[in-house]
Amino acid sequence: MHNKTTSILFAIATWSLLLLRFGYQYGTGDQVELLPYTLFLHNPLLYPHDFFIQGLNASIPNERTVMAYLLLPFVNHLELVCFLLQFLVTVILVLGLEQLALRFIKNRYIAWLAILTALIPLNDFTLGNVDLYSECLQASGVTVAFVVWAINLFLDKRYLRASILISIGTLIQVLDGLDIMMVFSVIIIIQWLTNKTTFKQVLVFIGLFAVTAGSFLVLILYAKSGNSNLDNETLFKILFSFRHPHHFIFEAFPKVKTIVFFILAFIGLVFYAKRSAVVFQYLLLGVLGIAFYAVCTSYFHIIFIGNFQFYKISEWMKFFGVVALFGYAEMWFAKWATFKFGNAVEQSLIVLVIALSLTITIKFNSYLPYSVPHQIFALKQQEDIITICEAIKDNTPNDAVFIQPFDNTELKYYAQRSSYVEFKANVRHKSYVGEWYSRVHQVFGIGDDLAVQGFKLQQQADEHFYHLSIEELNTLKQNGVTHVLTKKQYPLTEGVLILSNNTYAVYQL
Repeated sequence: MHNKTTSILFAIATWSLLLLRFGYQYGTGDQVELLPYTLFLHNPLLYPHDFFIQGLNASIPNERTVMAYLLLPFVNHLELVCFLLQFLVTVILVLGLEQLALRFIKNRYIAWLAILTALIPLNDFTLGNVDLYSECLQASGVTVAFVVWAINLFLDKRYLRASILISIGTLIQVLDGLDIMMVFSVIIIIQWLTNKTTFKQVLVFIGLFAVTAGSFLVLILYAKSGNSNLDNETLFKILFSFRHPHHFIFEAFPKVKTIVFFILAFIGLVFYAKRSAVVFQYLLLGVLGIAFYAVCTSYFHIIFIGNFQFYKISEWMKFFGVVALFGYAEMWFAKWATFKFGNAVEQSLIVLVIALSLTITIKFNSYLPYSVPHQIFALKQQEDIITICEAIKDNTPNDAVFIQPFDNTELKYYAQRSSYVEFKANVRHKSYVGEWYSRVHQVFGIGDDLAVQGFKLQQQADEHFYHLSIEELNTLKQNGVTHVLTKKQYPLTEGVLILSNNTYAVYQL
């Protein structure tokens, strides 16, 4: 019987190492689509002209509704709550991963090494730029913490509880729950057809999801229904190829990571063939499903299938593959795999790792050989972009409308001001896609006719944004833009300088 205290300490140590390696984001990055929406739900007078917020709120429920409402009671303490929840979610995830790994690896230390390898050096070695860990609190991170325990329950044939957890996860982040539910539904049907489970269990597992999360999905689809003046091929090019190639377009994925992923999947197929029928079927269905999905999206441009973002199943395929790799390592080095410290020594060493990781992260992060965000309470004030945005909040009117650099995600939350358009926060409702694309072209001068797409467009977008002509600025002003957030080294010839710091400047048109 493994010591539960040691497991919890290992989970905390893993969180501290992840914090050290990937940093922490608050109010920026992926949270640009969540936290400002939570603020808006609390105070509808905010963001009166923000293209993303107003477009998102035009369809209720939407993919952000549940998570935003879960945070709403804590709106006055979001910074502390988000930090604590990100910590808690990570610990719950790691505890679930440990239980999953120990099903196939007897030695606890090797299981821990498998988990750390999957989360740190092999982070993002998946398809579609998805993974189990996130350096900020977001809906997908919460969902995978539910799903990992659902997988454990599914392997134990406790289908009712597994369905409950996947359903809850799907309500929080639709695709992270839905995609794995689709695969598990096929698996449980196979189990039934091979007389390894009953029809009642199949009905309970799938039926519970259908009447709960399934009903919610129908409501989202209904809310998003509407007309568009764009044909399906144009919609696909804008939403999938232009904005999200890193999530949807197979040929856009990094080649080395893709190769490593499929090697791990193959190792997993061989390893689990005689060890777990369910995991073997998951990997096999995953490979076949990914091949089908890639053809439908990359070649036939089928929007309905593309919307499932089926690559989200790859995060679990990678983890199973890493566990398989270390399972073989345990067999090969069986003589050394029996080594074990006592609980007291284990716990002391783990506490030392936690203390060192947190000390370096908080006190000596500037000496790290890599650059990651450290937006942890007062540490975030080291970033000029955050301080200028906080100054914007205090020195501009509530109805101000900004344009900002291509990669900026700080303005919306820290300044609490409307954006004319953002590349990161884009409205997925088809009625808004054409206008979003038009605004992106106006501000950044980019389109789907360029050689690169997605966030690889940043260099070209920045070149255009930092050199907007007087005519372009006047046109944007006529369209409602009132302020420009730019870098100090690129002064505007049009407008009045109202704020600046070491790096950034704000102009009023």
